[in-house]
Amino acid sequence: MDELFELLIGALKIGAIYSLASCGFVVIHKATRTVNFAHGAFCMLGAYGAFAVVTLLKWPMVVAYTLVPFVVGLLAAAIEWLLLRPIRRADVFSVVLATVFLGVAVTEIIRLVYETELLSIPPVMSGTLWQITPTLTLTKETAWIIGGAALVALAGITVFERMALGRGMRAMAANYRGAQLCGYSVPVTYAAAWFLGGVLAGLAGVFAAPAMGITPDLATALIVPAFVAAVIGGFDSLRGVLIGGFILAIIETLAAAYISSAAKSAASFVLVFLVLMVRPEGIFTEGTRRNA
Repeated sequence: MDELFELLIGALKIGAIYSLASCGFVVIHKATRTVNFAHGAFCMLGAYGAFAVVTLLKWPMVVAYTLVPFVVGLLAAAIEWLLLRPIRRADVFSVVLATVFLGVAVTEIIRLVYETELLSIPPVMSGTLWQITPTLTLTKETAWIIGGAALVALAGITVFERMALGRGMRAMAANYRGAQLCGYSVPVTYAAAWFLGGVLAGLAGVFAAPAMGITPDLATALIVPAFVAAVIGGFDSLRGVLIGGFILAIIETLAAAYISSAAKSAASFVLVFLVLMVRPEGIFTEGTRRNA
């Protein structure tokens, strides 16, 4: 039983990172109609930014949690403004395709800059928070990642749904043409959505850095779960993807532990197919759809 609880605690830690990454992914999709496959690369940049701040510059980890996501958000908004916006005028599909190649390009640039395949940074906290049983413990680092990443994801959802910054994004998500008629600027709204999505991606990377290691493969390791969590929870539901990330991590962890390590990815894709077959709009929909 202790082994099962230990697996579940580890799954919750990874699930919090999945959920945070997926929230940024869905924010961009809801507000701009773009499936951003470069989102994993933004998460990876957050992890490498944390490495640069903590290891190279010797600054405290709190700077990584505050500065790096802001820089990644600005970079995401700049990429949308300078590279993707001209393509958007031609075809939405071209934008989605461009994000695929953009993610690959950013990943390969990082691979050239950092010749070492795997980097690491020390955990934010050390020591035991709770000795649950003689053989089962909850470390401070695990509790920080679970609680911190989940709270940041909820904060991002609150910004989108209730704050002034998200008002234009909410309007675009509810009714694209109506938002334009009401005077909302499409360029400003899109830039704000990409900025918020980039901030959440950067934070996901910072949280993932000590837990999952820092490698160019982190881009794929986070974009796939972010997409799967969005499918499970529903691309229209930010709260749904928050739950979807935890569901995915639990299923992956149990499959890897009790079937085989190769079953981890297979289980996630089987889950996607089942959700698409039974409830293609996602398990946790908000009950509204965008009107064009």
